[in-house]
Amino acid sequence: MKKYIKYIIIIALITSAIVIWRNYRKNKNQPEWRTDKATSGDIREVVTATGSLNPYVLVSVGTEVSGKIDKLYKDFNDHVRKGELLARLDTEILQTNLDAARGDLAKASTAMEEAKLDYELLQELFKKQMTPEYDVKKALFKYQTAQQTVANSRLNLQRAQKNLDNAYITSPINGVIVSRDVDEGQTVAASMNAPTLFKIANNLDQMQITANVDEADIGKIKLGLPVEFNVDAYPSAQFSGEVKQIRLNPSSENNVVSYSVIIDAANPDHKLLPGMTTNVTIVIQAKQNVLRIPETATRFKPSKEVWELFGLKWDDELLNAGRNAIMAAMEKARAESASQAKSEPVADNVKSGLAVKPSASAKPLSDSLKTSLTSIRGKRGREGSMAAGNSSFSGAGRRSRTSVVWVLEGKTPKPVPVKTGISDGAFVEVLEGIDSNAIMITGVNYKDAKQATTTNSPTGPGMGRRF
Repeated sequence: MKKYIKYIIIIALITSAIVIWRNYRKNKNQPEWRTDKATSGDIREVVTATGSLNPYVLVSVGTEVSGKIDKLYKDFNDHVRKGELLARLDTEILQTNLDAARGDLAKASTAMEEAKLDYELLQELFKKQMTPEYDVKKALFKYQTAQQTVANSRLNLQRAQKNLDNAYITSPINGVIVSRDVDEGQTVAASMNAPTLFKIANNLDQMQITANVDEADIGKIKLGLPVEFNVDAYPSAQFSGEVKQIRLNPSSENNVVSYSVIIDAANPDHKLLPGMTTNVTIVIQAKQNVLRIPETATRFKPSKEVWELFGLKWDDELLNAGRNAIMAAMEKARAESASQAKSEPVADNVKSGLAVKPSASAKPLSDSLKTSLTSIRGKRGREGSMAAGNSSFSGAGRRSRTSVVWVLEGKTPKPVPVKTGISDGAFVEVLEGIDSNAIMITGVNYKDAKQATTTNSPTGPGMGRRF
């Protein structure tokens, strides 16, 4: 008998050890909620882009005549004033052309004087009836032709003089030379177009950035918005600017449409050089010391696999819990709006002969609620979710979203609708709906790779789009 009792005790001990080991292993591999709380801090909604630095005015100085560069008087980075000599072309041929034009003018002037003398002589003879009228008219025509020849010779002289003057290249503006594209002895040809000899920037104290902004973000850009940017040459330095112009001409590259945004930037230390690539951050909105929650909290959604891992009872209605919570919040907001409209004082309006009208903010809210509720009830996909999540307003024309976060009450997640404002990608502003002590679920920490694989989804385990 004692022998059987001994075996029974051994079997019980082994069974207990197996149960304890299994429970230990189960608890060891039990996943944990990844949680966070609302915090106070700064949020900035920004648009990022890349661009290039350029001077405000960049003039390309060319030449209207062909020839060999005889002398260069200015070089890179030299400061010049308007009218100052930059370069001189070889003037030998141009001077010869000028001398020839002067000779042609002198010859034409002599021929004109001779024709004039003949014409005046024939006029005197005609008055004395000593020559026919035909000879007088012929002499007049010859004199007029000589006058036209003199006029053409003067134009040729002016052209030759202008060509000679153009051989002396002068600066059209005050500024600094940022580029010199020719050397002494080089021949330039201006037959088809004017070759560029120098590029002059008018002022490097003030620069401008041409930033390419994607068409999805261009609607957020307004004139006067503050801009922060940096350049690779000074990675630790932060520069500032301001949006000055939004150009309407689009550019398309690889089916991506973008628009040029011009940004003013001060450059008192001349650290910013023409052509530098800039990483631009345009600040759309900025708020300080606001209640904010992680963006991941608004993207978490329940799934049957995750619920079972935590030992929670799954119900298919949990998939609609977020939408239902939003609908309840919107119904409440609509009821409050209607009650406010009814409670408006009407006595003064009646006395003054004015009709009682609902508040300006009540009407768009009611319309948007109707649209959103219809979308939610009629659709269970993404379109209904987007309509519900973007249908409410707060403040003077400032658009807000209604999102759902899952809050832990004990060990059970509960959906809570929250009204959110601006977002910087990491955090989103909370306008109402949650307090700073709530523990929000932002994801799941798996201790077993197999669990993560079985519960994984295209958007990550336990993560999904907003309701």
